[in-house]
Amino acid sequence: MKQILTLIFMAFLLAGCTQKVVKLKMPNQNMPVKKVEEDKKTVVEEFISNDSVIQEEIINNNGSSNEIMQEDNNEVLAFGEPEIKFDSTKANLKIAFVYPSSLVSKYAKNSINTVAGYLTFLNANYDLVVIDSQNESADSINNAFNKVKEEGITKVIALYTPNAINNLNTMSLNDIMVYLLLIEKKDSLAQNDNLIFGSISYEDQLKKLSYYSDGPNVLFYQNTYLGNKLRNSYENVVSYTTARKEIKSNETNFKNIVVDSRLRNSSIFLNVDIVKSSLIMSQLRANDIYPKFIFSTQINFDPVLMTLTQDKDREKMVLANSIEKIDNKLRDEILNFGGNINFEWVDYSTLVGANYLVNGNNNLIPTKIVENQAVYTPRLFKSTEYGFVEIK
Repeated sequence: MKQILTLIFMAFLLAGCTQKVVKLKMPNQNMPVKKVEEDKKTVVEEFISNDSVIQEEIINNNGSSNEIMQEDNNEVLAFGEPEIKFDSTKANLKIAFVYPSSLVSKYAKNSINTVAGYLTFLNANYDLVVIDSQNESADSINNAFNKVKEEGITKVIALYTPNAINNLNTMSLNDIMVYLLLIEKKDSLAQNDNLIFGSISYEDQLKKLSYYSDGPNVLFYQNTYLGNKLRNSYENVVSYTTARKEIKSNETNFKNIVVDSRLRNSSIFLNVDIVKSSLIMSQLRANDIYPKFIFSTQINFDPVLMTLTQDKDREKMVLANSIEKIDNKLRDEILNFGGNINFEWVDYSTLVGANYLVNGNNNLIPTKIVENQAVYTPRLFKSTEYGFVEIK
């Protein structure tokens, strides 16, 4: 009987200055469980999960007795052999997952779970080596990739932000292929065939939304990492804007913001987080301010939106989404591991990269890699009381 130990944890150990390495293996061993303490620091606003606290969880599938064992400073996660044999040409897969815990620790956990779910779906015998570089300094990144080389790994998924691209371009990678799931190719000024870029394009999403703009354009934005990125993308694609409204992080009086005659019959671009977006839409209707359209990007493509707003608040809302539909069994396997490829674009980008590193472009994943860049196709959706419905 197939035994799978599903572990949703990862690599969130006590803070320190040394590199941390975690290996996921598949030996037939029974060892005592050692729980891993999660580092809850996440300072890059774009990469914070909607869940305020993510609990460590160990799910024992079919009574599996495979557990975690401690070896020196390394954590080794043991998986039972699957019944279905994996293609021998792809046996003993070794993939590294590298991330800076001081910036993206919570999203690292979901991304690792996504990779583990994908590899388990393939019935692969694999080692998934998780390396924490702590930060994005040149020394930290080089030290992390020295670990990769020591392990003899040539396939790497890296959770670095665009701020790290210059340091990444200076590394000697030889035959190592690195998938950068948070970075677009246009963020790199140098040509580097070892780097594959996997970020979605907010600019492409805003461009598609702007085609449907009818009336004066109004921008709502925040002065945050993601807010500024969205604002820059908006300015690149929208030529004329009637009003720009900055939403402060501590903003509570939304009535004064929305009571503005310029918002009537306008096309509002709502580039703010899901909570503030919900409050703004509620206040628009409460104060009889009715725009022609309310546009938003991936930032608000989340079922939480339906719980925070009334149906009538969202009647004029159109959202862009770049996440494609995938095989149901693969989706469920990843969901069981704790990944969310339906609504978390970082998890979906992780899947795109893992699939490409293992099998290249294929029919399993609709999103393809073209000239070292994941090519996403934004689609437009309306939100109903039953969920999101694509606009054909």
